[in-house]
Amino acid sequence: MSETKKGKLVITKKNQITFSLLLNSRGIATQINLDGGKGESAIGNIYIGRVDNIVKNINAAFIEYAPGMMGYYPLEEGSTPVFTNPGRKPGPMRKGDQMIVQVSKDALKSKDPVLTSDINLTGKYVVLTLAQKGLHFSNKFRDPEKKKQIQKDFEGFGYEEAGFIIRTNAMFADPSQIYEEMDFYYDLWLMLKDCGLYNNCLSQIYQAPPSYMVNIRDGYETILGEILTDDPEIYESLRGYLEKYQPDDLEKLKFYDHRTVSLHTMFNIDRQITEALQKKVWLKSGGYIIIEPTEALVSIDVNTGKYISEKKAEDEYLKVNLEAAAEIARQILLRNLSGIIIIDFINMKSEAYKTMLMDYLKSQLQFDPVKTNIVEMTKLNLVEITRKKIRKPIYELIDISMLQ
Repeated sequence: MSETKKGKLVITKKNQITFSLLLNSRGIATQINLDGGKGESAIGNIYIGRVDNIVKNINAAFIEYAPGMMGYYPLEEGSTPVFTNPGRKPGPMRKGDQMIVQVSKDALKSKDPVLTSDINLTGKYVVLTLAQKGLHFSNKFRDPEKKKQIQKDFEGFGYEEAGFIIRTNAMFADPSQIYEEMDFYYDLWLMLKDCGLYNNCLSQIYQAPPSYMVNIRDGYETILGEILTDDPEIYESLRGYLEKYQPDDLEKLKFYDHRTVSLHTMFNIDRQITEALQKKVWLKSGGYIIIEPTEALVSIDVNTGKYISEKKAEDEYLKVNLEAAAEIARQILLRNLSGIIIIDFINMKSEAYKTMLMDYLKSQLQFDPVKTNIVEMTKLNLVEITRKKIRKPIYELIDISMLQ
């Protein structure tokens, strides 16, 4: 992590699309996001949807949440439906019902986006949730004294319609900041509920914050030395957020105003995005990896790329595999690869070297904010990784025409 502590978050617009790249101290992208355009994420957005069909044998419903946009609604995720039909009587969900729904997963390939009525509103310190009433704490919240204080104070707050999860970030916040955020999101939910009752069906009533704002809120501040943008609107939005929630990081925010060299040019943004779309990734050792997404899984093949003598084969294979493991971890995050990922490492006979490689791969993946599981290496040196599917991978969001 030491290398990324002096990294930069660069945010710029091109062709009506906002690109945000997290760059390490060497100016190499470790994460790419975009907002706007065809591939924009809808996660967190809230709509007034209409139930189009209920399919009991798959325990799900299909809900139109915007004109011509259908979402998949698992019934087990609907513990707190808020129906908005005028004069609706109590009872189970019916075809034609109108209800408030939130996008919990983006559409992936041929699959519809996933919707839920268990609304979540996420802040820096708390998450308002309809699914869990009362007060709850993140598993990583390890301050028993502060926990007791918050629990005691919470009893008098009277939040009857929603619960709260106290995030790990709150361990380092003043209780007054936590309570202020609780009030804000509770009032926001009450307002959204009213909007659901009085707005037209299939209308959007809440826009989730852009990805770069979410990433700053959820942890970028610990690894950033600078936040740089050339867009006045984005700059003012970020300044307002940092002043309110992360004042210690306000000095990191810089407005780039250079008439001759754009941010795209200065940080080779087009080239870095283009490289993130290519199948072949070269390693310093002369080896390379091939990344090939398919319908069922993502295949990653590690190759030496050069002749290796039999005498030094095992040591050379280990060297290339370790370098590949670090690069694969970067590429998974950079490209937002998810689902089943199969890595075909160079074959090694030494069990000690295999253990060393697996331990190193795990250490490289531990900082991934998305839930990632590693299956042990098979006899054929294949490693299976499963990574939770939330957002679309970069190859589904970006094509070269966007960079012209």
